[in-house]
Parts: sequence; C-alpha cells; structure tokens
Amino acid sequence: MPASQPAPSRQPGQIAEASRQLAAMGRHLLARGLLSQTSGNMSIRISDDVICITPSSMPYDEIGPADIVVVDRSGHPVRGTRKPSSETPLHCLAYRSRPDVSAIVHTHSPMATTLAILGTPIPAVHYMIAVTGVTTVPVAEYATYGTEQLARNVRAAFGAPARAVLLANHGLVTAGPTLADAAFVAEAVETLAGFYYRAIVAGAPNILSPEQMAEVMAKYQDKEPAAAAIGAPARPRGRTTP
Repeated sequence: MPASQPAPSRQPGQIAEASRQLAAMGRHLLARGLLSQTSGNMSIRISDDVICITPSSMPYDEIGPADIVVVDRSGHPVRGTRKPSSETPLHCLAYRSRPDVSAIVHTHSPMATTLAILGTPIPAVHYMIAVTGVTTVPVAEYATYGTEQLARNVRAAFGAPARAVLLANHGLVTAGPTLADAAFVAEAVETLAGFYYRAIVAGAPNILSPEQMAEVMAKYQDKEPAAAAIGAPARPRGRTTP
C-alpha cells in the first residue's frame, strides 16, 4: 500500500491523539533517561490494521505528531512522510500475537540493557516486579535488530500476561493497554534491573517465594493501571484505543 494513501476516514481523531501521545512520551522518556538520541521506539495500536509508530533515525526531542508514521498490520506505511522504526516487524508481530496489548515501548535503558547483555532474566527480587504481570522478566534470544527473526524471538518469550521482556544484547520491550502503562512498566523494569544488578554484584540476592509473589499479585490486581503515575488518566483494563 503506498505511503500516500490516507488512513481510514473514521480514525483520524484517534490517529491524531496517538501521534500526540507518542511525541510527548518520547520527550518524557528522554528526560527520564530511558531513551537516548534515536535509540528505541514506541507504538500504539488503533485497530487490528492501524498502528501508529515512531519514525526511524530521528532524535526524540525533535519528533512531533506530524512525524509519527501509520502502518498496517504487516508494517506497510499507509500515512506519513517518514520511514517507520526499524523495529516495526517486532511491533506488528507482537500486536498480532497479543490481543491484550495496545501499546509497546522499546528502550535501550542502561540497567535493563546491561542484564540483557548478560543474558540474565530478572527474578522476583522486589515485589515491584508485579507490574510486569509475571514473576520473572525473561530474555528473548538474540537476533539482528529490525529482523523478522528478532520479532519471532520476542513473540516466543513474550506470552500473556507478561508486560516486559529483555532482548539479548539489545534492550527491553514493554507493553500495556495504554502507552502510559507500557512506559510505566519500562521505567519500573529499569529500576528493578538496577536493584538486581547491584545485588548480584554484592552477593546472593534473596528471591521472593512463589507464595509471597502470589500475595503481591493478588494485591496488584486491585490497583488501577499505572498510567496515572506518569501523568496520564487511568483507563479501564484490557485493550483500549487512544
């Protein structure tokens, strides 16, 4: 489908809002140290065949709503003048595999990427891991960035209800029902990775038991989505659109 073809007419408002959110979140995560220069990417799914994604090779403090690219479920651009992120295959396959997910954040944040380079999953060393939906953040096998193989490796390691996966020798991918939720999980995992790295350098960290984590998970199920913690309105659980 040519890049000049317009997106479906019923969705311009949703696309405009998603584009605004992506541009604003890029600046937010840049300021928080989770993004740097042009590394990382983010997307929001509007529908099964409409995805808004950040552009390739553009600094986050320069990205505006007009720079966001709209692609279809196969990653083909349908709106926008810029090239979509090189990790578009990863985003598209994740959405096709995870109907519970409506937003994805991919970062090369320092501590999470350090553990990804070590090939070290993050266990339940702190109860905050509950925000990831699982008790161990797994590591997807390495593949060259931007490839279908990397997308497949992420899919294999990133089944529901997980909201975070490390990418071996690469970085971190997080997901959620909203962009704000996915970003919150990315920041939580970065903090958690820092705790775990310092603990394993100092000695043998204590790991919370399955029984302890089950209690924590039960408490987290009663919480509102994490979006409000970084300035976005809380939204209902499950798949949402902007």
